[in-house]
Amino acid sequence: MTITIGCEAIARPSSLGAGYTVVNKGNPAGAAGTITSVEVWLKDDADPLYIGIFYTTNGNTLKCRSSQNVGAVATGDKRTIPVTLSVEIGDYIGMYALANVIELTTSGGAGVWYREGEYIDVDDEATFQLGAAWVISLYGTGEEPAVGSSRGFIIG
Repeated sequence: MTITIGCEAIARPSSLGAGYTVVNKGNPAGAAGTITSVEVWLKDDADPLYIGIFYTTNGNTLKCRSSQNVGAVATGDKRTIPVTLSVEIGDYIGMYALANVIELTTSGGAGVWYREGEYIDVDDEATFQLGAAWVISLYGTGEEPAVGSSRGFIIG
């Protein structure tokens, strides 16, 4: 089964300031597995761009489950980036870049958690602000493990 996480990567009218870790509250993962592709729509170049998978530990406190430095990503149109990120049911997708890069809509969505600074290393945990109804252009897809695969269990 295909896993989706985040919100469509499209041109949006605003952007979030530089140096924020941002996490899409919309469209949490509906299955566990591996995110293998991420789409972003950037206002400015990002060098480097970090993508992460987060989960809530208490209210607006988030913890990073997995993350990857995807390197330099150029602005303009939708960019598709290969990744390998572990995801569990209910997780959210986020990103961090030093530049003012991610396109943002301030209405019509489930919200975006944001916090100034870099909080995208595995096991980073922090309390974020919630931009109610915000949406960022960050979307991931992946696959559940194949039927019969172990996901850490011995089969036989």
